[in-house]
Amino acid sequence: MEGDMVAYSSPAAVKQPNTLKKTVTGADASPPWDGFDSMLEVPDGGNSRQNAWLTLQLRVKLNFCDAKNPASDHLLQRDSKWYARDANDYLFPVLDWTPDLINSFMRGFVKRAENTWNSQYLLITPRDCDELDYSADARSACPLKVRPNVLCLFRLAVIGPSGLLDNTPAAGPLRSGGPHRTINVFNLDKTVRAVKLAANVTATADKPSQKTISTFNDGTFRSDDSDYDDSDLFRPRVVDARNKVNHNTIGHEIGHAIGQAHILGLNGDDTCAIGAATGNDSRCYGNGADAWDIMGGGDRLYLVNAISWRQRIALHTGVSSAFWTATGVTATPPRTLPLAMADAGLAPRQW
Repeated sequence: MEGDMVAYSSPAAVKQPNTLKKTVTGADASPPWDGFDSMLEVPDGGNSRQNAWLTLQLRVKLNFCDAKNPASDHLLQRDSKWYARDANDYLFPVLDWTPDLINSFMRGFVKRAENTWNSQYLLITPRDCDELDYSADARSACPLKVRPNVLCLFRLAVIGPSGLLDNTPAAGPLRSGGPHRTINVFNLDKTVRAVKLAANVTATADKPSQKTISTFNDGTFRSDDSDYDDSDLFRPRVVDARNKVNHNTIGHEIGHAIGQAHILGLNGDDTCAIGAATGNDSRCYGNGADAWDIMGGGDRLYLVNAISWRQRIALHTGVSSAFWTATGVTATPPRTLPLAMADAGLAPRQW
C-alpha cells in the first residue's frame, strides 16, 4: 500500500517533450490498463486555483438475461425452467426482467460505480513537469503561472436494451462508442431455499452437491466480472459491522474493469495479479484492513487504488507513473508563480 503522506520533493521526472495527449484510448495502453478510455483537460486560465481533470471513461453494455433473452453461456434451461450458473457452478432459478426493474438496475449501477470511484483522488504534478502549466489572472496586477494538480474523475456510460442510458455530458466526455465490456445480469428467484451444482460438476467437501440458502444478498450468487445478479446492487452484505465495512460488488468489479487486481496483487504479490493462475484465490482478497479494501472484500479505498489514474496520466503526459503522487485531499490547490518571473526565466527549475 502506498503511504499516506504527500511528497513534494520527488526526484526529477524523466519526460519526453511535446507528448501531451488530450485523449487516450484502451488501444493505446498495455494490459491490464487497456480496458477503458481517458481524457485529460487543462483549465483555461479563468481561475488560478483550478486543477486539471483526468477522467477515466468506461462504457459497459448490460445484458439483462432471462427466458426472453437467453444470451449468456451462464444461462441454461433444464426441464422447461431457466437457471443462471454462478462462478461456483451452482444453478439459480431466474425470473424475467421487467422494464421498470431494468431501468432501476441501470441507474443504480451507474450511481454505485461513480459514487465509489469518482473524485476520490488527486495526483500531485511532479515539480519539474510543465506539460500542464497555464497562465491565469491575466487582467490582475500580478498574472500567475499555474502548475495544476490532476483531479481523478470516473464516468460510466451504460448501454442498455435501448442504447445509451444517458447521452448527456453527465455520462462522460467519451460516452459514445462501442462497449469496453459486456456484463450479463440475472434476476434471481428469491423464493428458493436451496440450489444444486451443475450436472457436470463433481461435489467436494468445500462444494456440496446442494447449498442451502437462508437469505439472498450479494454473496449468495457468486458473481464475476462478466456475470452479476440483481442482489449485487440491491442487497449488499455487511462485512464488518463494528468498523462499518460493507461489501461492494459493483465497485469491486469496476475496479477490475479499470485494471486493478485483487488487493494483494495491487500490493505487489504477482501470484495475485490479473491473469495469474491463482489471481482469484481467496487469500488474494487480503486479511485485516487489506480485506476492507474495495479490491479485497470491502468498500474502503486506499491510496493504492489510485493506480488506474497514475498509470493513465503517464500515457497522457509522457511522465512515468512513478513520479505522480496520489493524495485523498482532493482540494489540494495548484502551485503558482508570478507570470513575469516565469517569462523572464527567473523561475526555479523545479517548483
